[in-house]
Formats: sequence, C-alpha cells, structure tokens
Amino acid sequence: MNLELRTKLGVEAEQVIGCQLEDLLTVGSKIFYQTHFYPLIKMQNSAREIYLVFKGVDKQIPALLNVEVKQNNGEVEILCGGIEISNRNKFEKELLDAKKAAEVALAENVELTKAKNKLQEQQTILELKYREVKLLKEQQQEVYKLIAHDLQEPLRKSIFMSDYVLTKFKELPSEIKDRLNKIIGYNTYMSEILLTLLRYKELERAKLNYSSIALNDIIISASNALQLKDNKQVEIVYPKNNIILLGNEKMLRRLFIELLRNSIKEQNPENNILNITITAVKTVKNYYFNNNEKYQYKKFVKIIYTDNGLGFNYKLDKILQKTQHLNMVNIGLAYCKQIVEKHLGAMEAKSVPGEGVSYTILLPLDLEYEDL
Repeated sequence: MNLELRTKLGVEAEQVIGCQLEDLLTVGSKIFYQTHFYPLIKMQNSAREIYLVFKGVDKQIPALLNVEVKQNNGEVEILCGGIEISNRNKFEKELLDAKKAAEVALAENVELTKAKNKLQEQQTILELKYREVKLLKEQQQEVYKLIAHDLQEPLRKSIFMSDYVLTKFKELPSEIKDRLNKIIGYNTYMSEILLTLLRYKELERAKLNYSSIALNDIIISASNALQLKDNKQVEIVYPKNNIILLGNEKMLRRLFIELLRNSIKEQNPENNILNITITAVKTVKNYYFNNNEKYQYKKFVKIIYTDNGLGFNYKLDKILQKTQHLNMVNIGLAYCKQIVEKHLGAMEAKSVPGEGVSYTILLPLDLEYEDL
C-alpha cells in the first residue's frame, strides 16, 4: 500500500502488514467484496474498474480498482491499482437534478409547446411541398424526354432527305446545293442541342460509376470523337503530366467533348488556327468551395482550358441564367458545369470578347466513395 492511500486511511505501514483488503472497506463495499469482487478475481485472475468505498480518517473514500493476479516464484501476488473518485456521486446527483429540472421546465413551457406544434405543422406542409416538387420534377423529366425524342425524328428525316437529294441529283444548281447543306447543318446543330439538353436533364439523377482515369487519355478520346486529330485548323496542346484521377470516364469524356465543341462553334474568324491549350497540376484546396466558415483541405487536379476564340461578355453563372442567349454554347456549358459538380468539383470561366475563353476546373484527386 502506497503512502497516499495510507495517509487517507490514517494507518501506518506496519499496521497494514497482514491486513485483509476487506477490513479497510465500508460495510456495503465489504459485502460486495465478499459476494462479487473476490469470486470474480478467483475466476478471471483480473478485474477492471470495480467501485469500492474505503473507510477514511474523517470521510469515506470512493475509488475504482483494477486488479491483476500474478504468479511469482510459486507464490500468488494480487496487485491492485486504483483512482479516487470522491466527486463522482456529487456530479451524478447534479446531472440527475439538472435533467429533472429540464424536464419540468419543458413540460411547463407553454410557448415551447406551441412552437413545437407549429413546427410539426410546418414539417407536414414541407413534406407535402416536397412530394409536389418531386412529382413536378419527374413530370418535367418525362416532358424533356418527350420533347427531345419527338423533335429528333423530324430533324433526322430532314437531314436524311436533304442528303438523299444531294446524292441522288448531282446536277442540281450550286445555289440549291448550298441551301440543302445549310439545312443539314442547321438541323444537325439543333439535333446536338436537343441531345445535350436531354443529357443535361438525365445527369441530375444519374448514379455515376467511378474508376481511375488518365486525364490525357480522356482528352485525346474526346478530340478523336470530334475528328480533330487530322484537322489542320485546330491545334491542341495537351497537359504535360498525365494525371490519374478518380471519376466517371464517360462523363469526363463528354465534358471535354463539349468544351472542344464550344471552342469550335465560337472560333474567331480572324484567326487562321484555333489554338486550344490544356494544362493540369495537382493542388490543395478547401473542399467547401461555397462556405467560408468551414475548412477541410483536400487534393485536387486543377485543369485550365484556354482557347483563342470569340469569347463572351458574361461570367459562367450569368451565361447559364440568360435565356436570351440560350444556344448550344449555353446548354453545353451548363452540362459541363453539372458534370464537374457531380464529381464534387468546381468550374469557373473567364473571358475577354475577341480574345478567347479560359475555363478553370477543379476535380478531387482523393475522392472517397462515401462522398459520392
């Protein structure tokens, strides 16, 4: 027995020699010792956090004991260690009293009860509104599909018939051929708008499959889809580092297809060659883009896409809001932004009219599946 315990018990070292542990306990703890504590040690050779009360000099000393039974040279040693918890009962009583007081205050608080009832009413209204919005969203989705599919068919037939006439009647006047080619071009353009619009709406509720992707491979695949490899009027500079990231291959490929297509559509006629430069670096950014009060830094790949096209006068969020500018560029950019945000990233755009556009895209590198 160490000096601190002897001092609290008011005994000398000689007095405790040959003394039983139960002789130092209060009556209640002595009964617990004989009926539970000692049998537990005999069975398990150890005990953890056992609550016992010792008889002190002027007050009782509650303690938590840990006990180990050791064999030493054929003799049995019982090693005890503990910590005094004299304030435990006081704290427990205070907690119980505070709980009772809080329960009484809650039961007697009429205003709080009214507020609770009002909140329940509002929750019911909110649930009904949520169901209504969900139904409208589902109906809207079906309408988009209907519009896209129903409009695609006449466009397809118009393109087919115009191409058929050009192929069948090769001696047509050049003016008629030009007009037929324009019809094909306009209808193809409209068909792409409808397809992009349909993809945009479908992406809202799409569950994406994620895998490791090489960034350069995705960009090259997008370029090949638009047949830009042998196009002498388009020059693409790819990232020096082929960064590997986690994402949906199909969606990220579509992202770069839309960006490349927008650059082609908005090509500056004063430039002989459309120059597109894409760079990519690893960086660390705050995961919470739109919350300045929360911080959690994660690894991202920062992609900067620039071209020397016509550019535009508005910021990216403004372009997506202006219905008078609704065209392939707007729908395509909205779709691109949605793809990036679906990957828990961010997309911004800067532009000077006549000098081109620059897109900054942030995509997480260490994206966790529970984030998706």
